[in-house]
Amino acid sequence: MANIDRVDLNLFRLFEALYEERSVSRAAERLFITPSAVSHALRRIRLMMGDELFTRGPRGMLPTPRAHAVAAQLRILLPQLAEVIAPPDFDPAATDRTFAVACVPYLTTVLLPDLVADVAQHAPNARLDLRLIYNSVVDDLDSGALDVALGHFRRTPPRFVAEEILRDSYVWVIRRDHPAAAKKLTVEALSRLPHIDIHIDSQAKNTVESFDVRQGLERLVIQNGIASLEESLLDAGLRRRVATFVPDSLAGMAAVSRSDAVCLVPESVANRFGETFGLLRLEPPYKSAPLVIQSLTHADYREKPAIRWLLERIRFAATGTGRQIHG
Repeated sequence: MANIDRVDLNLFRLFEALYEERSVSRAAERLFITPSAVSHALRRIRLMMGDELFTRGPRGMLPTPRAHAVAAQLRILLPQLAEVIAPPDFDPAATDRTFAVACVPYLTTVLLPDLVADVAQHAPNARLDLRLIYNSVVDDLDSGALDVALGHFRRTPPRFVAEEILRDSYVWVIRRDHPAAAKKLTVEALSRLPHIDIHIDSQAKNTVESFDVRQGLERLVIQNGIASLEESLLDAGLRRRVATFVPDSLAGMAAVSRSDAVCLVPESVANRFGETFGLLRLEPPYKSAPLVIQSLTHADYREKPAIRWLLERIRFAATGTGRQIHG
């Protein structure tokens, strides 16, 4: 067993930088040291680990299988170590902490830009690690490698806390110069127009995704309000025609701007980008359920000063959508 007393913890930060940058020079810039210092430290890490860890390739430094394994472990251990040595009070202006947030695609255009700007203003030395939501959020929330997940969670394990942070409505968007744009939108009119549907991921045909059935976390994959329309169409003996499938709301709006189709998108997206694409927004002619977004955090971590601060910034950014915020 390695003698822990001889381990320089700074080497792990250097390893992390080199693993993420895949370049000695970029890792040096990131750590504000010279490339020769990085090379010297890499020799020490190789000796300590008993592995080459990185080999030179046409696209930079290529991690070995051992390096991939070490990086996965450090993603868990470094945040935990930071919590151990962090002072009891949290100072946003002084922190260099990395905050990890996973979210559904919709939020990348309506919440994350405001969150990035707000964090940069109040915590200029902090880093944001923003990701699309993924299947291992349970493990990463448990370990502390992920601070917050943002989405709509139908069922959560008791050790997690789900807090509603915003609600959004749905609206139909149509090209401004479309012949139907000046007419009243009815269920019958919607049945005659071609539709652009949003498939937000590879499992979009399922309404619920179980991240880990054993641990009891489920989220709604589709929250697009189409079910309400289809119920109204069915009651009227009508059907709709889907002409195109796209991966997100922005792609749907871009497609609408160059076609005769309509698309159902969150109101906040239409408000923010409708003018850019030359679109009009039309209220649904039927009762439509809202889109609900929650923050999901581990109960053991959410009361830590840094996570409390992050949640406050997320709530504040959510007000930028123009919708009601809760909590």
